[in-house]
Order: sequence, then C-alpha cells, then structure tokens
Amino acid sequence: MSESKLEFPEVVGKSVTEVSVLDDPEFGKEVLLRFSDGTQLSIAISARQLVDARLCKEETPDFPVVHKRWE
Repeated sequence: MSESKLEFPEVVGKSVTEVSVLDDPEFGKEVLLRFSDGTQLSIAISARQLVDARLCKEETPDFPVVHKRWE
C-alpha cells in the first residue's frame, strides 16, 4: 500500500454504538466500530515483514543498480 493515510468519509457523522479491540487469529488485532445504522468499520492491524534490497555502487548509494521489494 502506497498511501500514508487512510480516510473513511463514509462514517463521518454516524452514531457509534460500540468500539471494540479484538484479537483475531487470522488477521491479528482488529479495531471494530459499530454504528447505529447497522454498518460497521473493521480495521485489522497486523505485523508483516518487508524486505527492501538494493544493490548499488559505494560511491552512489542513493542510486541502486537493482532495487527489489518483497512484502
């Protein structure tokens, strides 16, 4: 994901009836917001590994010859 901020304008102004933090075995921690209109917003928060490999010349480390990213 390249976004640095997630926004949910669809929930602005809704009335919240429940806020829970759950431990989901599949998705990790989950924040659940339930609204009075019968909708809910679920936000799963999990730790993941990221490999960012760069092959570059010592004199120009900011300009990689090869750059691979594995999520």
